[in-house]
Amino acid sequence: MKTLKNHISLTFAIGALLATIQAFISFAEIVGNYERDLGDEYAIVLVAKSKIELDHIAAFVPQAIMLETIDASEIVEEIKETVGEGNLAYLKSNLPKFYRLKLTHYPSINERADIERSIAQIPAISRVETFAKTQDRLYRLLILIKMALLILAVLVFCLATLLIIRQMQVWRYEHRNRISVMAIFGAPLWFRSAVLYRLAIVDSILATAIVSALFYYLSNEIFFQAALDEIGLAGSSFNALKSTLILLAVAVAISMTSATYANFRAEEVD
Repeated sequence: MKTLKNHISLTFAIGALLATIQAFISFAEIVGNYERDLGDEYAIVLVAKSKIELDHIAAFVPQAIMLETIDASEIVEEIKETVGEGNLAYLKSNLPKFYRLKLTHYPSINERADIERSIAQIPAISRVETFAKTQDRLYRLLILIKMALLILAVLVFCLATLLIIRQMQVWRYEHRNRISVMAIFGAPLWFRSAVLYRLAIVDSILATAIVSALFYYLSNEIFFQAALDEIGLAGSSFNALKSTLILLAVAVAISMTSATYANFRAEEVD
C-alpha cells in the first residue's frame, strides 16, 4: 500500500508537469494558427490621390507584400441615382483611388502604429484605415493567457521537480539497507541505485501515457472544437506520436536527473 502511494505521488507530480507543458504547447499552437489566419485575412486600406505601386509602398513599409486595387465602381453605382449626370461625371473624375495593402504577418499594435506613420509620409496617400480594433481585443487576450500559462508552467516545473526529488529521497531511504550492502561489495553508484532509476522510468511512462491520452481525447472532443470554432480559433492538431515522445523524453530526463541528484545528496550525507 505504501509503495502504491509512493508511485501515485511521483506519477501525479510528473503528470502535472507534463500536462502543464502540453497545455502551453497546445495553446501556443492555437495562438500561432490565429496569428497566421489574421495575417492571411488582414489588410490595410489606403486612400490615394493618384496611382501608387507596391515598390513605392515597400520603400516605406518593408512588411508590404501585395497591393490590390479596390474597384470603386460599385460605390458609384449605388449613389448614381441620387446625383445628377454632371455631378456623377465630376465625382468619377475626382474619386480617389482605393487600395488594399497585404502584409507578411499580422502586425502588433506598435508595428501598426509605425506602419501608419510610415505611410503618412507618402504624399500620394490621403488616408489609412487599419480596421484592427476587434481583432486586437481577442489577440491581446490570447497573448495574456499564453503568458499566464508560461508563468504557470514555470511554477509547476519548480514545484513538481521538488516533489520528484523528495519522492526519490524517500525511495532511497526505503532501500538504504540494500544499497548499503551493495556498496560494501564495491558496486558502483549507478548500479546500487538501479531500482530508483527503474521506478522513475516506470512512473514516467505511466504519467506520459495518462497525459497523452487526456490531450488526445480533448483534441478530438466535439464540444471543445466547437467552442474554439465559435470564437474563431482553429484548434491545435494533436500529434499523438510526436507529443508522446516529447513528453516521455521530458519526463524521463527530469525523473532521472532528480534520482541522480537525490543519490549524490545521500552519498554526501553518508
